[in-house]
Amino acid sequence: MKSGPRIVIVGGGSNAWTPNIVKDMLLTPSLTEAEYVLFDINKKPADTNKAFLEKLCGELGIKPRITATDSRVKALRGADYIIITVSTGGLNAMAHDLAIPEDYGIYHTVGDTTGPGGWARLMRNFEVFQSLANDIKRYAPNALVLNYTNPMVSLTDVMARILPGRVVGLCHGLFENINFIKEFYKLDSEEEIAVKYAGLNHFFWITEAKAGGVDVLADLERRLRRKSLTDLMQMAYKDAMGFQSMNREVATELFHLTGVIPYVGDRHTCEYFGRYITSKSVMKTYKIKRTSVAERRTEFNKRARRLQSMLRGKIDPGYTKRSRETAADIIDAHFQGKVFIDVGNLPNTGQISNLPHGAVVETAVRVDSNGFSPVGFGALPPVVQAMCEPWVRAYTMQVDACFQGDKQLAMQALLIDPLCAHLTGKQVTEMGNRLLKAHKRFITVF
Repeated sequence: MKSGPRIVIVGGGSNAWTPNIVKDMLLTPSLTEAEYVLFDINKKPADTNKAFLEKLCGELGIKPRITATDSRVKALRGADYIIITVSTGGLNAMAHDLAIPEDYGIYHTVGDTTGPGGWARLMRNFEVFQSLANDIKRYAPNALVLNYTNPMVSLTDVMARILPGRVVGLCHGLFENINFIKEFYKLDSEEEIAVKYAGLNHFFWITEAKAGGVDVLADLERRLRRKSLTDLMQMAYKDAMGFQSMNREVATELFHLTGVIPYVGDRHTCEYFGRYITSKSVMKTYKIKRTSVAERRTEFNKRARRLQSMLRGKIDPGYTKRSRETAADIIDAHFQGKVFIDVGNLPNTGQISNLPHGAVVETAVRVDSNGFSPVGFGALPPVVQAMCEPWVRAYTMQVDACFQGDKQLAMQALLIDPLCAHLTGKQVTEMGNRLLKAHKRFITVF
């Protein structure tokens, strides 16, 4: 076995993802001698991350090789693992994804997954991902790809069509649910929890759950007769993601209506339903919090200042502990030929029996020396299946439109988007054209 794999971070200048993900790998014994390549078209922040990680390595007493580059070919050549954390156009582009739909009564809370915001985000990322996948195929023909970029379903689909069997999409949403269960039932470890789940990214559903021998769904059904999930979470749960959005009224309502547990992150879940985010009064009733671009800029600047502070002084003790992200576990398992079960987004080969085959879905995934294998779930409950399928059709049509260079098909995909159901065809087309115009420097396929 070679001393360590070559691991490439595409978006290596990210101050949100790179320090955290690479730190996890530096704390993983099998990966302490790996080669880490931080690739970013803007090399300066990648250099900053490199300097920070090298300082961290000194404190950990390890000596992996860490390089930063703005050359994609140089980065990808011979890579064993590639982690993608990019957002074409950054926050300046995202501002359009949120502002333009507002003119049509769509008030995105996050705006990176569903609706016109998610549609536009795919459009401006598509050509970068298509080109990147083709270069991976050429320069790193055996590499496994871990995608963190949203919209998770459609961008993972783009990569998987070019690199079949070698791409997985990763999201930490399930861990929020598991953390709530762990804290609420006062368990010492996640190993005391067993869950069965499936669905789409940011729209998964737990249909069975045991916590220390307790039937969680039956217990919550009893507890939620008088309280909401918001009440229960305020009793036991700390928002690990830092958005301070403790209201879970949407999740509570969906649990009552379906009998299964949705993703408890209302900021994402609500964006799958026009009824929640096309009325400001309804949003107020459900206590739905929006995350503005200004807030994101503030968080970006805070992280940048924190990195500079640690470069000048002491490194935060938190960097000697693993995060809840699983990229390190996945690479460790594949590299050493071990087995690891994770939540992942893969094309549907039957793991969800009543959603279309080929569509990217979120289920349990087995990782071993063979790569990624979806764990069979079976059929979603009828009501959940009925809520997921329109999105599957819309996502697939969006990606088809990009690959075919068919602007009319892209507009049709926006037309069938459930968040646009209150708009006329003329309004949908007008909104779509405005979004394409706003991102025209990133879009040439049409």
